[in-house]
Amino acid sequence: MGRFYFDDDADPALLDGRTVAVIGYGNQGRSQALNMKDRGVDVVVGNIEDEYAESARADGWDLLTIEEAAARADVLMMLTSDDSQPDVYENWVKKSLKPGDVMCFAHGFNIHYGEIVPDPQTDVVMVAPRMLGEGVRATFLEGRGFPSLIAVAQDGSGRALDMCLAISWAIGTTRMGALESSFGEEVLIDLFEEHQPGLYALRAMYTALVEAGCSPEAVMLDLYASGESVKFAEYGRDLGAFERMKRTSATAQFGHLVWSKQYFDEEGTLEGMRRMIANIKDGSFIRALKAERQKNRPAVEAVWQENNDHELVRREHDLYRLLGRRSKGAPAPGS
Repeated sequence: MGRFYFDDDADPALLDGRTVAVIGYGNQGRSQALNMKDRGVDVVVGNIEDEYAESARADGWDLLTIEEAAARADVLMMLTSDDSQPDVYENWVKKSLKPGDVMCFAHGFNIHYGEIVPDPQTDVVMVAPRMLGEGVRATFLEGRGFPSLIAVAQDGSGRALDMCLAISWAIGTTRMGALESSFGEEVLIDLFEEHQPGLYALRAMYTALVEAGCSPEAVMLDLYASGESVKFAEYGRDLGAFERMKRTSATAQFGHLVWSKQYFDEEGTLEGMRRMIANIKDGSFIRALKAERQKNRPAVEAVWQENNDHELVRREHDLYRLLGRRSKGAPAPGS
């Protein structure tokens, strides 16, 4: 088993006298900044002028530019989007780094693929929450914390792991447990999970059931729109992937555990997953992603349009208006 670290393993005093700059006040930035402030850490926030800047000011921060925040910082929490980070680093962060500074990432992407190459005297660490930003804040306020993967990519000071643990304590993840990992492992697992074709499997399930004579509304409610799957996911979190089946009916247990196996091609599925992993490791995915960005995301926009034109999405819009989840006058997706 990999090593987990908890509150008692961290030395919060390492942050005393240091200024932590949260670069980017979005999904993770807001929650991590507020958590660290509540822990007594000296935090400044840097962001461009956008909707997140408005959110930061509403939360009471004396908002700085990214360049100003980086210049004041000893620890930089790099929490802007993956695609923006190389430019943020080159234009506003790099010039301010000094020996002994710490750069902390919530995702290993840009370090692993060499999109950002910090000075060797800079500590480069990762604290990657396995939790959405809202959950990072909510679980902190509840006193539970959340799990994270942590890693050291560059140890310029000789104390990078200690600093990583201090940061982990400050945002609240060592309350539940921080698992020692690596930038490469985190990137592989994260991208692999994002490659799964579950949305298209859901769309195929919808099509098959409607073809069998079921009403679209009944199908959507049963597959996902009722929210039952949220509770099932919570059981998986709290009990285990298979153990949660004990909370279901005998019929569901037979269907999921026994009968479904005849429709599942395990070897074929594994072969597809092995191809996914190979394409991540050999750089095929990152090259395709960069090409897509350079062309202003034509493939993504085309697939959005394809899905907006699908019966599932059109029917879903009508159902969600009936359920009160969308306003009566809300335009249909893609319109």
